[in-house]
Amino acid sequence: MEAFQLLVLLTFLISVAAAGSASRSKAKAMFVFGDSLVDAGNNNFINSIARANFAPNGIDFPNSAATGRFCNGKIISDLLSDYMGTPPILPVLDPQAKGQNLLLGVNFASAGAGILDDTGTIFIQRLTMTDQFRLFRKYKSDLAAVAGASAAAKLISDGIYSFTVGGNDYINNYLLLFAQRARQYTPSQFNALLIATLRNQLKTVYSLGARKVTVSNMGPIGCIPSQLQRSSRAGECIQELNDHALSFNAALKPMIEGLNRELKGATFVYVNSYDILNEYIQNPSKYGTLYTNMACCGQGSYNGLLTCTGLSNLCSDRTKYVFWDAFHPSESINRLITNRLLNGPPSDLSPFNVKQLIAMST
Repeated sequence: MEAFQLLVLLTFLISVAAAGSASRSKAKAMFVFGDSLVDAGNNNFINSIARANFAPNGIDFPNSAATGRFCNGKIISDLLSDYMGTPPILPVLDPQAKGQNLLLGVNFASAGAGILDDTGTIFIQRLTMTDQFRLFRKYKSDLAAVAGASAAAKLISDGIYSFTVGGNDYINNYLLLFAQRARQYTPSQFNALLIATLRNQLKTVYSLGARKVTVSNMGPIGCIPSQLQRSSRAGECIQELNDHALSFNAALKPMIEGLNRELKGATFVYVNSYDILNEYIQNPSKYGTLYTNMACCGQGSYNGLLTCTGLSNLCSDRTKYVFWDAFHPSESINRLITNRLLNGPPSDLSPFNVKQLIAMST
């Protein structure tokens, strides 16, 4: 029976890859861990106030569907699926995330989540990293029931994993008014806590079978509209907040390099999200982007107050905005970032870019 299940798995992966422009060799299962930057709709299925399953979110998504993605259109995992010629992976909590759909991988990310489990409590509920790992363990069991144990293990080890997390640990934890963590730790101590915790999480996902993992550093959180509306005088980035991110990033890269030396067969890729996004913010005319400090959808100064709803201001040309809402990039920027992920030089990703990672066999 196991040989038959393996044949079913291989046939399915070949067929879905052939359906798109990508060759079948590109088809890999994908597993996404993280926060709202990469949440494909998991928060639709939990008691959370951090949601995006209403218009105008998704206005440029196929059928203008508000899926729970915090974007006007596709997020990076969708665009990577497009590259591989496969359907987009589903949120793990989606009722359709079962059967053959599991063969594509799943998305565990949740708006409000952080490296620390106490991050994002203001949203009532979110899938913490502990929750995301619990669901990954369940996914592995469900996958084995569909594909058989050996085929499932092969899919897990050959899959592409991504971690996009960290910004919420500042914005929705350390920097909150009366935050307990700010009373407990200096900024440098807090970064040390984040790095140590994330290191253990990456070792956990390795122990669960992951071998090819991209880890995004923290973006320029001092440049997002939500933070500009709080304290920016003329739309300039808030350097103090960016310094928090830069300090975190300076510790993250050697930690990633250390894991590559320590863990046999592991390939952890350091993604320089800070410089990638900052390039579009600092050089908008080079990329045909005009608005770098004003969200397309929102209210208040820089459209950076609260979330994007049907009552918000809405720009007419979403392609001209770096930010869709107070926190998240537009689809246009996600497309630019995805191209960098796939093809970028070592200054963008090291030691490999995602196209090279996809081509690898474990």
